[in-house]
Amino acid sequence: MHRLRNLLIFVLVAITMLPAGITALAQEEELSGEVVVSFQSNDAQTWEALCEAYMALHPGVDCIVELRPPDGYQEWIRTQFAAGTPRASLVNGNVVADMVNEKVFLDLNEYMDQENPYSGRPWSEDFDEIALANMRDPLTGELYLLNTETVQVLWFYNKAIFEEVGLTDEMEALAAADLNQPTWDQFLGWCDTLSAAGYIPVAIEGDFRSFWEMRIGWMARMYADQFTRDEAELVRCQPGDYCFREGVDDQWTYDPTDPGNDDRTRVTFNPVRKMIAFRDGEQRVDSPAWAAMYENFKAFGERCAPSGWIGTTDAYPLFLTSKAAIRLDGAWLLSTFEKDIRSLAEGTYNYAAGGEGMPTPTPSADDLAAAVFEIGTFNNPTMEGPEVDAPARTIEVNIGFWSVPEKDQAQNDLEVDFLMFVTSPQGQGIYLANKLDPNNPNGGINGPVVIKDVVLPDEIASRFEGLRLIGNTEKDTAGTYRARGIADYQPTVREWVDLAQRYFLGEITLDDFLTGYQASLENHFDEILEHMNLTPEDLDDPSKKPENF
Repeated sequence: MHRLRNLLIFVLVAITMLPAGITALAQEEELSGEVVVSFQSNDAQTWEALCEAYMALHPGVDCIVELRPPDGYQEWIRTQFAAGTPRASLVNGNVVADMVNEKVFLDLNEYMDQENPYSGRPWSEDFDEIALANMRDPLTGELYLLNTETVQVLWFYNKAIFEEVGLTDEMEALAAADLNQPTWDQFLGWCDTLSAAGYIPVAIEGDFRSFWEMRIGWMARMYADQFTRDEAELVRCQPGDYCFREGVDDQWTYDPTDPGNDDRTRVTFNPVRKMIAFRDGEQRVDSPAWAAMYENFKAFGERCAPSGWIGTTDAYPLFLTSKAAIRLDGAWLLSTFEKDIRSLAEGTYNYAAGGEGMPTPTPSADDLAAAVFEIGTFNNPTMEGPEVDAPARTIEVNIGFWSVPEKDQAQNDLEVDFLMFVTSPQGQGIYLANKLDPNNPNGGINGPVVIKDVVLPDEIASRFEGLRLIGNTEKDTAGTYRARGIADYQPTVREWVDLAQRYFLGEITLDDFLTGYQASLENHFDEILEHMNLTPEDLDDPSKKPENF
């Protein structure tokens, strides 16, 4: 109860930070129409609270919450556009990268200089400057994906289990180091120790979603980065290229020891040069570097993952019930972990009621009597060897990916006004109070917010403060574009998933996997170009801006 009281106090504080008269001014506006929130989420409580608050200010607006499940979300967005003008006001545009490139979403940068009526300052000034810069296209300034929180992907472990198997001293020494980052071999050694003690080392899924957009997909992208950093010189924008930025690209030098060396504020990569490099065989997926990476992945599957993990849909209950000792996840776990255990024990966990999507393996009745335990964290284990270019980095990125389908001016203006409300101190107070409500079964935040004048409760803020930043891979890098298919082109994604799963199952050899993956990308190359709004003619001269960009 005291946590909820503190959150309510937090909301009041957030609202009192509004400049005098802002709420009254917003109420005087005669806005009307419909706003439909259609994010990939199941947190109805938060968005219904925001809609109610917004409609209280604007009685002529009907704010509707129509959240969507993850399965089929990408196809659902495409269907909305195929049928005409989408009804949805807010969607997660990151799952349809090609449609973002086609500019079917609203360029929010056009509104950034306008005053936010709910904060009394230009909308751009409501955001952390660096976070806002990272949302914008570095060449055009366009902004199609709005982010409000910061996320870091890292590994969580059960401290009681690690103490039981004798790993506590090692973990404390690691935590005292600058990066809290083990080596890959050290990590595999923990898995062996945990297995010998009768525990599943890592709770991880192996279905299509895990390989494409979740944990295995994260690993594929994060570790491909270790082996492709040295390709930066090959594919970066050169003098004379349409994307070359004076004062930026002419000052850049390759430095793999600097985790921020290839940030978009410091260097620009040319997508045309990437496609040329792949076409000409200079960037491949069947090289010794990729072989070394996938040998390490195979060791992970054999020594760390649960038995029969390929095809499993939800391994999280294994971690919550102390059957598995480690979980790869996002920093959001720091705000939801205890609640997730409670929901499992109470039978309100998303999958606990049974039916389609039941966790595999399914927790037994005894397992559901879960008890809270203390968790620790460590950063991505770094692979080592002659093919590795740099230490492992992770996904450290602003997140949200809120997009507005482009419509007529009046409708888009209304939808942006709602976004301004949500990203004001008042709106964020409501947002966070509901997200952090311990009784919200689908709440939780990804990490620190990037909205100004909003402060997290001390208990949550202190958890995030203990994390160590090791560098971000979730950006335009030199070579990770081919980590699991290319550019999210689904035929290449599906074929990579099929090959990778068969490799992990032992149905094909490493050589078969790499050869098959390379062939898949080559066979789909022309389709990939079209998917990226490129033509074969664009590859004749990488200095020219492609006509369809």
